[in-house]
Amino acid sequence: MHVGRSYRLLDFAVWSRRGALYVLVVSLVAVAAYSLPPLSGFSIPWPIVAVLGTSVALVAGFKNGQVLQRSSDALQAFATIAAISRLLATLCCDFLDKDTARRVILRHLGWLTALRYSLRRPMPWETAGKGVNRAYRRRYYQIQEDLTTLPQALTPLLGAEADAIAARPQPALALLQSQGAEISALLKAGTVPTQVYSELMKLLRDCHDQQARCDRIKNSPYPRQYAVVSAIFVVIFATLLPFGVVPTFAAIGGAGSPLGTVMLWLSVPFSVLIGWMYFALDLVGESTSNPFEGNANDVPISQISRDLEIELRARLGDTDLPPALPPVHGIAT
Repeated sequence: MHVGRSYRLLDFAVWSRRGALYVLVVSLVAVAAYSLPPLSGFSIPWPIVAVLGTSVALVAGFKNGQVLQRSSDALQAFATIAAISRLLATLCCDFLDKDTARRVILRHLGWLTALRYSLRRPMPWETAGKGVNRAYRRRYYQIQEDLTTLPQALTPLLGAEADAIAARPQPALALLQSQGAEISALLKAGTVPTQVYSELMKLLRDCHDQQARCDRIKNSPYPRQYAVVSAIFVVIFATLLPFGVVPTFAAIGGAGSPLGTVMLWLSVPFSVLIGWMYFALDLVGESTSNPFEGNANDVPISQISRDLEIELRARLGDTDLPPALPPVHGIAT
């Protein structure tokens, strides 16, 4: 997630340059078609282009509104997980013996780590693998899940159990099941009051709920019919746009005059600017639709998890804490 004041215009332009290059090529073709025989004067009526542009803007606006809601849901889920984690630490430190409290809290952090790695796994519809996004990540930031494996991340929290948990088909779910079994054992042994047991089980249920919420966002893409239609409409509009802009600018300068020639070529940068805006709008929506994949606009689950680990382990009295993950180039991961 970008947490700086703003993206730099140059960075954003480089990231979204492919759309501009496409419109540039089409604009040159449109100028040639309008100026050279045998298609001299070829153009598309501007009202048709304007109607198509309005339709594309409505579709893109609908798409961006929906993907923003997905991103907000993902951020809210991790905000809820943070609240659950702090309440769990309070109950464990206040009502459980020191060793049991440590075991329960570290297992909870292990669950959070396993969930984080599960949410970072690549999916076929995601955009983190696209060239522009890969290049941007290499240049400006890295995510923790690319630097370590799940067993390596779990070992400081779970010890020898880490490899066995990581080998399970669903490590996060396995840790929740193990957590529930220990809480139930504490009740049966009479080492935890019934009221505290009830609160711990409610928190465990909330962990299941938030994991299911995150899995729903991760495993269900933004509906492909809307995403594909939006992208196709943008390409159609960007292709037809220069053929409507060229005659409009030529008419302003007057046919056959030197000013007419200047205005004819001036249509190229204006076509590129308008087409780039539409391409960039669609690209922003597509890159925001998967809030866990690790792009620059995604939910910073690595940073949230690391901050919670530092806070909860400090609550246990640990002094050898992992370093925080500050934003890099204004991007929190």
